[in-house]
Amino acid sequence: MATRTANAFRPFLDDHRRVLERLAALEPVIARQGRTGRLSRRGESSLRELVTALFHQFSTHMSAEENVLYPALAEAFPAARQSLRPLQREHAELRTMLLRLDALLGNPATDSRDEQVAVQARDLIDLLTIHIRKEEHSVLDVARRVLTPGEISALGRRIAVYRGASPGRRTRTNPKGTRT
Repeated sequence: MATRTANAFRPFLDDHRRVLERLAALEPVIARQGRTGRLSRRGESSLRELVTALFHQFSTHMSAEENVLYPALAEAFPAARQSLRPLQREHAELRTMLLRLDALLGNPATDSRDEQVAVQARDLIDLLTIHIRKEEHSVLDVARRVLTPGEISALGRRIAVYRGASPGRRTRTNPKGTRT
């Protein structure tokens, strides 16, 4: 039963791990840009890939959290509602930050634009990293403690269906954001 319980949240944890790895890989690009004043072509390409991947993650992962996980936790444990509200606000802020960064990357490269890109990317990286850590501790850990194994298994199935995957079937996302 413990394995089934752990697997229910595996898609979220896997998404978190992949996003954190991508953010960590981008850290040196942002730091290098800060030293040189310009975003290299490779750095800009990496940043655009991250933006594309995050748009996909936000539409699947965050949506499943907002529409399945958070409501289930709030219903089973009403005291959690207070800790879920800030996370939902952060989702909105992260979406706005991503849209701004994407729009900025659409502008012609200049020193000023690259400086703004670095600042906005740094802010997005920081907030998203903090958000993921908070979510793992204040949502997933709480869910494991307050939901029964049966509730967690049922929630895992609902999450899989919501995300468009069959329970037990792993999906992968290629660089274009489509599932394989």
